[in-house]
Amino acid sequence: MKRPTIDPALGLDLKPERTLARSDASVSIVIPAHNEEATIVEVVSDAQRALKVLNVSGDVTVSASGCTDATAELAARAGARVVEAPVGKGAAMTAGLEATTGDIVCLIDGDIQYFGDPPLAATLIDPLLNGIADACISDLYWRPLYPQLWLQAFFAPVAGYLFPEMLPRIGSSPWSGQRAALRHLWPTTMPEDFTADLAILLHWNEHAKTLRPVLSDDWVNPQRPKPDLMHQELELLISEAQRRGRIAEAEVRPLLDWYEDAHALMARYRSEEHDPQEFEREILAESRTALYRRLASK
Repeated sequence: MKRPTIDPALGLDLKPERTLARSDASVSIVIPAHNEEATIVEVVSDAQRALKVLNVSGDVTVSASGCTDATAELAARAGARVVEAPVGKGAAMTAGLEATTGDIVCLIDGDIQYFGDPPLAATLIDPLLNGIADACISDLYWRPLYPQLWLQAFFAPVAGYLFPEMLPRIGSSPWSGQRAALRHLWPTTMPEDFTADLAILLHWNEHAKTLRPVLSDDWVNPQRPKPDLMHQELELLISEAQRRGRIAEAEVRPLLDWYEDAHALMARYRSEEHDPQEFEREILAESRTALYRRLASK
């Protein structure tokens, strides 16, 4: 069989020199925070330093999400603008977005402690200023196992089936709340709860031309596993896939049944018995096999 010839340049008019120019866009750094008095001053200070490192005009806004501690007061004292928001990650992000006007918006969680230099916000915003991305998500290597199990057993198999084009664009920590994008790429509505992070990712996957992960340095924030969140995220993935015509109704039940398989696989982990990296590799293969077995039986 004679195969058709593939143009090696894929239609691109290759240039011998750089054609992109650095933007003078303004920047808004939004910090959603719920009772983060222990870390908020450090996060605000890092955000302010990021603007100085980038040498851009901008502002730092803390979206105080139903705070009952001194988060709002400490943030204001550190020099941030403070807006009040209802409880909920999505509600806090929406309030912060509505209160700012920067051409570029960067989100940094109020409980993250970042040890790299330059500050994390600068690392995320710089590709946008240089024109090499229109949306970025931080690729944060996380040592504790829980988020990696979420990635290997849950997100990678199901997103690889429903939205395979998304996986190479988002890196190894698509759950990360640390991200930046041109203002027009931020959704005007989003869920009020923690599924908002995934909703934004799905929106960017559809609308951003150059969504890219950005490698990041050492960091830490409190471990707060949210096992019920996975099922809510699955429902969001299914809903979005149906909206975009990626799956038929007959595939919904097998996907919901597969979730129970994936959850059981994750629950097998025992720190005293398993090597984490080896377990991650095995669970990815097992979860993917279980997914296609369920789909084949529909």
